[in-house]
Amino acid sequence: MDRARTDSEESVARSAVDTAIAVMLRALLRLCALLPQRLLHFLASCASWLMWPFNTTARKITERNIAIAFPELPFAEQRCLAKASFVQLFRCVADLGSSWLWPAERVLDCFSSVVGEEHLQASIAENRGVILLLPHMGNWEVIGTYLATRYPVTSLYKETKLAALDDVILRARQRHGNTLVPADKSGVRALMSALKSRELVIILPDQIPARESGGFAPFFGEPALTMTLVTKLINRFGSKAVFAYASYQPDNSYELVFRPADEEIYSADPSKALAALNKSVEQCVLDCPEQYRWEYKRYKFLSDFSRRESY
Repeated sequence: MDRARTDSEESVARSAVDTAIAVMLRALLRLCALLPQRLLHFLASCASWLMWPFNTTARKITERNIAIAFPELPFAEQRCLAKASFVQLFRCVADLGSSWLWPAERVLDCFSSVVGEEHLQASIAENRGVILLLPHMGNWEVIGTYLATRYPVTSLYKETKLAALDDVILRARQRHGNTLVPADKSGVRALMSALKSRELVIILPDQIPARESGGFAPFFGEPALTMTLVTKLINRFGSKAVFAYASYQPDNSYELVFRPADEEIYSADPSKALAALNKSVEQCVLDCPEQYRWEYKRYKFLSDFSRRESY
């Protein structure tokens, strides 16, 4: 009885802490949404510079991933790229307030240019459903707003560790018509239904899947666990795949870029299709490598112990 009571009290205490954290994060989001972008980005840069010397986990993973992906770069250049990526990470986090809370018209005004949308439109015109793939780079949150105001969109959504914050995120991402579905079997069924209806679905292709939901394919020359969902959907429905990212510009605007996927992504050979998926992500990353989220554990399952140890 005492053990049950203790567990219940701990659960209540954790729930209270989570709620308090969520309230503070909501307030911080509103504050960030109110600040001028130039000031907000300056403060984000300052925060990244202050955090860099502390050798955080995010910094360690960033440096290790860049060393694996770009072994040909001298150490000094790797370090410069890691620092630039760290700045972009803080900038992207700071922009969540504007991305989630600004009216659609104001978000859309932040796009200074859109490149390659004809690839998306041509794929839609084939009437086989389109899988739009957004790597973790630039500000992928604003892409949802751009697309939802133009096309019927269904996106996968993975719950956060703070349940009290989920409502804020879901409301923000769905407010312009984007349909969000959970990243589970029911969500996959919803994606399949959307593709059957010849609609547009959004997937982040460089999410790290469960071992049983992925396969290994080269990513910058090293094997990385890669989701098989995309290639399975392509093979099942004959859907087209297009990549997109929104990169930060010097004037604080975004350039939205659409790119056709590598043709081998449509291969019936799973290994070739997965390799083409990662190759397409690489092509996006090489456009602006400092804006990729290198703190993701893309090489988490490398067999080399020394590399796994860095995570």
